[in-house]
Amino acid sequence: MFDFFKKKPAHHDNGVYAPATGVFVAISEVPDEVFSQKMMGDGFAILPNEGTIYSPISGTVESIFPTKHAIGIKTDSGQDVIVHMGIETVDLEGTPFDVYVKVGSKVDSKTKLAKMDLVEIEKAQRDSHVIVVFPELNDKKLEISSTKEVINGDKVGALL
Repeated sequence: MFDFFKKKPAHHDNGVYAPATGVFVAISEVPDEVFSQKMMGDGFAILPNEGTIYSPISGTVESIFPTKHAIGIKTDSGQDVIVHMGIETVDLEGTPFDVYVKVGSKVDSKTKLAKMDLVEIEKAQRDSHVIVVFPELNDKKLEISSTKEVINGDKVGALL
């Protein structure tokens, strides 16, 4: 009868969302062996057709690489996630990236993390894949349920 006094259990969104609009790419198809052979962990990529990058999960920003090409996020349930923008873009020293979040920012699939200048990345002859990697899944399993074309915010899988 007085259930409204009881604390509700925390709800953790286990959904994994497309961080960009573009073509969904299986992790095994990413054109970089470090990612395609899952040396960094399991995940997926989006080959973006526009440069705005959103958070693929709900959580808190834990790190932003000095070169702005990668952002680390921890989910509310403790899972680490890396959003890696481009391949071999670290040596561009942050030039094609604008980051909109800071360490400690709460994020979800509607949060803009960054903007990638796709023209600059192409001019530098780099690949623009946005790679989402889960370095250690521990007791979790990444289940992907995506199609080829995605819009940022589309659910592409879940952590089970």
